[in-house]
Amino acid sequence: MIRTRFAPSPTGYMHIGNLRTALYEYLIAKHYGGRFILRIEDTDQDRQVEGSVDVIYNTLKIAGLQYDEGPDIGGDFGPYIQSLRKDIYLKHARELVEKGKAYYCFCGKERMDAPDVHEKYDRRCLYLPASEIQAKLASNSTYVIRQLIPEGESRFLDLVYGDITVNNDELEDQVLIKSDGMPTYNFANVIDDHLMGITHVIRGNEYLSSTPKYNQLYEAFGWPIPIYIHLPLILNANGEKLSKRKGDASFEDLLSQGFLAEAIINYLALLGWSPESNKEIFSLAELIEQFDETRLSKAPSVFDIKKLTWMNGEYIKRIDPGKFCEMSLPVLKSSIKTQGVDLCYVSAMVQTRINFIHEIATAHIRIF
Repeated sequence: MIRTRFAPSPTGYMHIGNLRTALYEYLIAKHYGGRFILRIEDTDQDRQVEGSVDVIYNTLKIAGLQYDEGPDIGGDFGPYIQSLRKDIYLKHARELVEKGKAYYCFCGKERMDAPDVHEKYDRRCLYLPASEIQAKLASNSTYVIRQLIPEGESRFLDLVYGDITVNNDELEDQVLIKSDGMPTYNFANVIDDHLMGITHVIRGNEYLSSTPKYNQLYEAFGWPIPIYIHLPLILNANGEKLSKRKGDASFEDLLSQGFLAEAIINYLALLGWSPESNKEIFSLAELIEQFDETRLSKAPSVFDIKKLTWMNGEYIKRIDPGKFCEMSLPVLKSSIKTQGVDLCYVSAMVQTRINFIHEIATAHIRIF
């Protein structure tokens, strides 16, 4: 059975790119009758923002992306919050040390930040005598556990970008367990994906360069490597990566502006994926039926607010008139003070003319 996972960090709002990743993970799982899992990756405690987990839950609920396993509903592979799995990561890291695939590093922050230290870690602690290592551990010296990158090349297949080859000399002996005992993002990812039976890993293409390190961890444990699908960037109108700091909207922002959740999801599905037909309006059920990961694009997509606005208008036109009247009542009542006006008649008159429900407040003026 295909198993995909959405594994956000609780660091604030829901980025549009993150939501698209969740959507594709959901569609791939559901298209093949598989399971979609939610996992909260909170190993970086310093970046955690209070209330962010609720934002994740609410976003997926509003978007209609119902997960089959997760922190709030349980499942056979929990816990689904990484901070609750700390002992699991440490156990596996120590296993790699015993296999000679990782090593203890006692270099402090002062040495790592010194100007004469190479940009890439120089493996100073790799060559410490076993007796010195044991003495440092016995005296509770602060340490991290680093992955030992082998010589040679790393090759892997990505379903979007094809065959990728990386020279291992370009890779650093990454930290697996930090000095506070918590795992790094990369290490926890691999451990959890394997233990939770994840078959397809879908994520942004910024992780392409990290994938060889992931694969070497899988191989060190003797575990099967999942299928990789790396997604291209979503850019703003200026050709830059979407960023809240640059004023780009989050999912919550778009909802507050009057965009319908269904229209947002429909639009995001087309930012990097193209159906066989020229059709543009899809229900979530239709997306599940027609989604084909082989039609994902390598090229970045531009988030076009004008196109989303048009699509929102198309969704409004397709709403059942009775339901649309009910949705419109708050705006109608606040903007029409004339007694005896049939508000549902007004909503029916403007339904095909507007792109947002709040536009009724000005659109109705032209009717009377």
